[in-house]
Amino acid sequence: MTDTIHDENTVAALELAVDRGGSWLTRRIGADGHPGTHHGHYYRLPWSLTLTGHRRQAASVLSWVEREALDAVGDLRNGAARAPFERRWSSYPLAILATGAWHLERYDTALLISNRLHAYQDQESGGAFAGHPDHRESDRQDLFPTAQMGMTGLTTGTTDLAHGAYRWLQLVFDAQPELPTRLYTATTGGRLLTDSRDDQQLAWEIVTDFTKPRQAFYNPGIAAAFLGKYYMATGRAGALALARKYLDLTVSGGETQFDWTDSVQVCKFAWGSAALYEATGEEQYLGYVRRMATWFVECQEATGSWSNSPFLMERGGDSESIRVEVTAEFLQHLVTLITAVGGIGRRFNEESGDR
Repeated sequence: MTDTIHDENTVAALELAVDRGGSWLTRRIGADGHPGTHHGHYYRLPWSLTLTGHRRQAASVLSWVEREALDAVGDLRNGAARAPFERRWSSYPLAILATGAWHLERYDTALLISNRLHAYQDQESGGAFAGHPDHRESDRQDLFPTAQMGMTGLTTGTTDLAHGAYRWLQLVFDAQPELPTRLYTATTGGRLLTDSRDDQQLAWEIVTDFTKPRQAFYNPGIAAAFLGKYYMATGRAGALALARKYLDLTVSGGETQFDWTDSVQVCKFAWGSAALYEATGEEQYLGYVRRMATWFVECQEATGSWSNSPFLMERGGDSESIRVEVTAEFLQHLVTLITAVGGIGRRFNEESGDR
């Protein structure tokens, strides 16, 4: 870990970055709430804009989504809205939209979507299916959509979603054969999916190899973020212990993860670090929060936006829509860091245990 922003400068630097990023983002939104992106990239906007104080624009975008992208049961409408997520990570945009709606106090939309998410969760394992219920070619389940589904369940009070996500994340960690160097992040048939058949894209999706660059380094962070919040909601000591284990994979994984000139995939380490600092008050997690504050400020561009990982941009992963999506996510993480830093001095008694 490298030097971090000093205590007295952390919040000021983050707030300035949020102001710049929020200004860039809101200029893309149309008068009718059109998000300024193609389908597949706008789902985080209501949540991010609400957190950054742009509630009017957030409400406008959510209304556009309700009109143009959601159907009567709270699912993405068949066609262009659903197509990017039919076969991979299908629950992920819905879970994030539900969270944004909840923060806007649009409880009808939030609960409609949250209840629909039950069709995306394996009721036995608790994992989030990769495929849409109407296009499910296998029972593959993935880590980051499962963790997000769990967090959405906590937010909206749909707690059975959260209990299932915790169950799956524990089972997946217990089954790992190559820790701490490799984290397998998908299951099929009730077992870890470990064979990528020399398919580069599939390998990216199912394993995070901490000995290599250009990996899906976000997986431990989002797992820890959910588990830390789950511990705060339930008091289950096992969830906190599991959160620590997931986040430790990033900590021990080396500096390559933090080279934003090549990859920004470690972004969710901020989320997990903030959650664990809030849950425990331990200095090590505050150190990670400060480290990620520096990281986000350094990689913000002169426009106020953030871009995709440079190595993905080299492969064609760069567009205005992708930049909107990345900026919206990074603003969300910045607010999470500000909240954690604002909680310095927050402590709990040492008594804990499963409830």
